[in-house]
Order: sequence, then C-alpha cells, then structure tokens
Amino acid sequence: MLEYLFWGAIFLVFFSYVGYPIILLMFSGLIQVKRDISFVLGNAKERSENSNPAELPQVAIIISAYNEAKCIEERVRNLRALDYPKDKIKYYIGSDGSSDETESILSEIDDPNLVFVNFESNRGKASVLNDLVAISEGDYLVFSDANTEFKADAVSKMTRHFIGENQADAVCGELDLFSEATGENLDSAYWKYERILKFNESRVKGLLGANGAIYAIRKSLFLPLPSDTIIDDYTIVFQVAVDGGRVIYEPEALAYEEVAPSTSDEYKRRVRIGSGNYQAFSRYLRVLSPSYGVLWFSYFSHKVLRWHTPHLLSVALIVSLLLSFNSVWYVFLLIMQCVIYLLCYKLRDKKIKIKVLKLVVFWVNMNFALGHGALKYYRGGAKGTWDSTNRE
Repeated sequence: MLEYLFWGAIFLVFFSYVGYPIILLMFSGLIQVKRDISFVLGNAKERSENSNPAELPQVAIIISAYNEAKCIEERVRNLRALDYPKDKIKYYIGSDGSSDETESILSEIDDPNLVFVNFESNRGKASVLNDLVAISEGDYLVFSDANTEFKADAVSKMTRHFIGENQADAVCGELDLFSEATGENLDSAYWKYERILKFNESRVKGLLGANGAIYAIRKSLFLPLPSDTIIDDYTIVFQVAVDGGRVIYEPEALAYEEVAPSTSDEYKRRVRIGSGNYQAFSRYLRVLSPSYGVLWFSYFSHKVLRWHTPHLLSVALIVSLLLSFNSVWYVFLLIMQCVIYLLCYKLRDKKIKIKVLKLVVFWVNMNFALGHGALKYYRGGAKGTWDSTNRE
C-alpha cells in the first residue's frame, strides 16, 4: 500500500510537468490542423496583423501602486510613449496608502490622460483595483504593475483581439523578466516552458489566468474582488474563463519587468504567490468538476497538481522513510531525495552555468517557497495588503 502511495505521488508530479504538456501539445496540434483545413477551404478568416487605429476601442489602464516612488514617474513616461490613440486611452493609478513620495510625484504630473487617486490607508491591491475600475471609462480594462514597462505596441496588440471576428473576452500578454545586473531572464528555461503551455492552452480554450504585469479584459466581465484577495491577476482572468469567456494568449504584447534584486526578496514574492494559489484553490473548488471540460483538465493538470507538488513530494519523502526500514531500494531513494533537496537549498544563491542543474535548483527552491506559502495560508498568515519589493 505504501509503495503505491509513493509511486502515485511521483506519477502525479511527473504527469503535471511532463504528461500534461505532451497531451496538451497533441490536442493543440489537432486543433491547429483543423483550423488550417478550414482556412484552406475558405471557412475561416485570418486575423489582420495590424488594426486600424480608428477601430481600436477605448481602454483604461489600471495600476495599483504602493511605495513606488523610485519607478512610478518612469512608468507614467512609458505609458505616454504607447502608440495607442491618445483620445482612446486613460491611465488610472491609485496609491495604496504609500508612505514614500509616490503620492507627491503623481500629483505633480500634468497629463490629461492620467487619473490619479490617492488612498490614504493601505487597504490592499484588490480594494484599489475595485475602486479604480469603478471610476474608469471605456469598455476594456488593461491591468499592469507600477514597475512594469510596456513595449510601445503592447496595448494595441492586445485590444485588436476585442474587435472583428472571434473576439476575445480576456487577453494575456507576455512578460519578460530580466536582471538589471546581467540583462538575463533568471527564470528563462522554466519561463519558456510556461510560455509554450500558455500558447497551446490558448488554442484549446484552456488558458487559465494571466500575469499581473500585462493583461486585458472586457470591463463588463470584471467582478469586484474580495478585499483579502492575494493574487488578483489570476483571479480576475480565471473568473472570466470559469464564466465561459474566451481567454487568449498574445505573445506579441510584450512587457518588461526587473526581477527582485535579491534572493530573499524573490523568495518572499514566491511565498506570497504560493499563499495566493491556495486561496484561489479554496475559492474555486467547483472547477474540479469534469463538467467544465477542457478548462477542468487544464486547471487540474496545470494548476492544482502544481500547487500541490510540495505536498506530493513530502508524501514521497515520508513514505520512502517508512519503507526504508525494510528495503535497501527505498533507503537509496530516501538518500537521493535528501541529497537533492539539500544541494538545491545550498545552491539557491549561486550562479550556476550548467543549464540542467540550474533548472533543477530553480524548480526545487520554487517548490520550497510554494510549500512555505501553503503553510502561511493554512495558518491564516496571508493577507490582502502587500509590501512593494525594494528596488535600487
């Protein structure tokens, strides 16, 4: 019985990271072949790569900022540089009880497209987003972060999916994480892997969420967030998908964001995301029903199993310890697990040149943080208010 438990836990982890992508790629390929045939037979039209500016919809860019004095002026400058028609865009930025110069900087910016709201108390990002959306104009919302930079055509690339045929209800853009010191995407291998999944989930109507740095939705589909919501970006877009909306991935809508300046800051960020994952899981238990079809399969395989990978690895470790009393084979497996975890923990701050080893170290430490986030959420330590990352 214990052996089945051990190998069952290992299988579920393997399925989530390897088996599910293979099945997804196969299904996505069949969908694309069907679309290609329809196009050749004249039953489908290709989406125009360039939208007429006159057709682009009115949009509101929504940003919640907390102690972002070091980057907020540059962020507004970046928004001004967008190639979107100026008469069809406004930027709504709310200061969530900032204690630095964020409020004074934004107050001094003279821009008719900027709507700044200063909230005196730190209530949490979800509350600020709710209030900003409530006063926003336009039928479409673009959400972003204070420390993000959009490529000039990013908003246009997303909103073109809201016009013409096969209109989307939510669009997930692409975030490029980089280190200011090296210019390197520190999560590069894993990030590319996730991009492949998002691209193909979008094809099969199984895309689950978005990155908070760059995504857009129809305003009519926005549901006010509970004030204690931790990962607002995932919740907003996933709710659209759960309600039957079409969520797509647009890799050409690019945003750039610097990674946390230190390993400890990055770890805290991942712990917070982990807490938010379990909060979202507790709120969307109904989506575990197979009646949700492709969305259910993607949710269970890509999210639920991933979120519970620390639990599954813990089960494997404990069971191998119990089995090691009567089996040399499980003694070996136990030692191997302990060595890998200790080695990855020791190497978490090191610069690793071997790509495979770097990926393993990243994956193990990501799950350490995810497990920490689970414990924090279960103990009631997670909260909707947040602290900004220290930036130079």
